[in-house]
Amino acid sequence: MRQSLDLRLTQRLALTPSLLQKIELLQLNRLELQEMLNQELLENPILEEVTETEPAREMGLETEDEPSGPESGSSQSEPDSFDEIDFRYFFDEYLDTGFRNREVEDTEDRPSFESFLVRPTSLRDHLTWQLGLSYVEPRISEIAAEIIGNLNEDGYLLLSMEELRSLTGCTEEEAETALKAVQSLDPVGVGARDLRECLLIQLEAKGLKDSLAWKIVSDHLTLLEGHKFKELASRTGSTFEEVLKAADVIRHLIPKPGQKYNPEKATYVQPEVTIAKVNGDFVIIQNDEGMPQLRLNASYRELLKSNGVPVDTKAFLREKFRSAVDLLRSVNQRRQTIYRVCMCIVNRQRDFLEHGPSALRPMLIKDVANELGVHSSTVSRVVTNKYVDTPQGVIELRKFFTMGVENPDGEELSIVQVKLKIRKIIEGENRSKPYSDNQIGQLLRQDHIFITRRTVAKYREQMQIPGSRERRIGYLL
Repeated sequence: MRQSLDLRLTQRLALTPSLLQKIELLQLNRLELQEMLNQELLENPILEEVTETEPAREMGLETEDEPSGPESGSSQSEPDSFDEIDFRYFFDEYLDTGFRNREVEDTEDRPSFESFLVRPTSLRDHLTWQLGLSYVEPRISEIAAEIIGNLNEDGYLLLSMEELRSLTGCTEEEAETALKAVQSLDPVGVGARDLRECLLIQLEAKGLKDSLAWKIVSDHLTLLEGHKFKELASRTGSTFEEVLKAADVIRHLIPKPGQKYNPEKATYVQPEVTIAKVNGDFVIIQNDEGMPQLRLNASYRELLKSNGVPVDTKAFLREKFRSAVDLLRSVNQRRQTIYRVCMCIVNRQRDFLEHGPSALRPMLIKDVANELGVHSSTVSRVVTNKYVDTPQGVIELRKFFTMGVENPDGEELSIVQVKLKIRKIIEGENRSKPYSDNQIGQLLRQDHIFITRRTVAKYREQMQIPGSRERRIGYLL
């Protein structure tokens, strides 16, 4: 084998640090951006914050009067003895208990305070911890870990057994063994594929297998949901009182065992911009309240121009100066991009801002990207996890982008409008005979909205509206 040199010319996309910073700033929300700017203020001495109470001066240049006369000259030449006192050393020695050495306390190698903070244990963490303590074969443990990763927040398995075997390449016996291993973990009922299996797992853990409650859940769960206790007594050969006792046992079971480790957290949001109507027209006001206003420190700029500064100090300041300029440019470009996207949304969704969700028009990210002349990923980063204050309330920017359903006349309705029509139909239905999904689809066709029954069911479930049978039972109660 002979070694040789080969010269090739290729093109590749290189992300510069400046471009990476722009991308990172664009996808930060307002709270994250504020935290990031405050951190930059601490790390970069070139940056300084403009305060409202600060006297007017130009880019950090001092405006103090020049000293005049011999008195001022003598005061500058003689150092003040008060300034020579090391107050930090004095108070540290005064408050020192003698238990720790001062040099040890001042070390920078100590772990930060954030390293001691903890977060609540999630369902996945809790199950993975238990799985690590279980005596299972490595192959079964690997499959069980895949099952744990595909549980929803309620603790139910989202994958079918066929999909699990295809994903892990395991046999049917190995999949069943791994599933049993997960279902034996705490909380009881986790890893079930439906409500019936979840309740049966909990009954078996209570030692109630083959009991009346077990038989009702296994064979007559639909009758129990309909509160048909007399028919349950007839079909199970039990008395009415026994059925009521079994129903009370089932009532105390947990239908969503995973919720124990998924507490709801409050989400704090701050609108990026405010869309207000002024003199009959909508204007966009960027929310800068609480955001640190940064500028370059003029003192360090003058220091860079002086000749008496060491070379390494100048190199450090020059690097920090370049970083500060890139940051200010990136922040300004982020503001302009958000403003342009919001202006495009206002022009396209003016009816929504006037009349509410019923007037929301279909709009895609790629349409806005083409109008602004940017990539779709740029618009996607702008609207992700960012909010806007509108006359219709505080809304996430991504909510303005919805797919549409086209009618025979060529007019497009947004999915939000279709959902509102479905909700209106259900609210006006006969409570003794609720509409099925097929009947709702037929009523929508009368309004020239042609969607399938499965689409109606999907939209209904997204609005958390139960089916016709559950609604009829709820009306009776």
